[in-house]
Amino acid sequence: MNTTVEPQSELTPGPATVAALVAQLVDGPWPSSDEKRKSLFRRLHFKTGERLDHDSDGSSTASFTLLTDLPGVSFASWDSFRGRFMSVHFHLYSFPDAQGPATRLGHDAVSGKLTDLYGQPTRPWEDEEVPPSIWKVNRREIATHLFTKRDSTLMLSISDEELEAAAEAEAVHQTHKPDKIDPSL
Repeated sequence: MNTTVEPQSELTPGPATVAALVAQLVDGPWPSSDEKRKSLFRRLHFKTGERLDHDSDGSSTASFTLLTDLPGVSFASWDSFRGRFMSVHFHLYSFPDAQGPATRLGHDAVSGKLTDLYGQPTRPWEDEEVPPSIWKVNRREIATHLFTKRDSTLMLSISDEELEAAAEAEAVHQTHKPDKIDPSL
């Protein structure tokens, strides 16, 4: 059964273009070194921009802006964990208005394309009008999340499942460390 929503011409980038980009990140091997990440970025015409977090915070995770020639991307970034490429994130179909109809249309069309490629997604929670959708493919996680409360955007993320889980576990462990109390005070 074909679940693709027919996109309208005003969607930039086109949903088929977005699905093709996702396939390039999901179907091949995930970069296992920084040199392989750089090679993937060159092939996809991505460039690393500014670092978004502070190197001095002691975190094992680093975030960078991602520069891309893909039209219609309002913001993009990528993350590493312990020096290994972990994930990439795109904000698509972004508008400054709540409940943007083109954003919803883009979400539905991209979700339809991804469902055609990878089957039905899981939804981690159902307490939103449009809950996030997650596809697990080739040890990757593809996630879409529609935001429409204040402004409108579709966030699309592709990550290495193992690295994402390790980063999350470390972050949880770091936030649950009890503060050391100096008994001399």
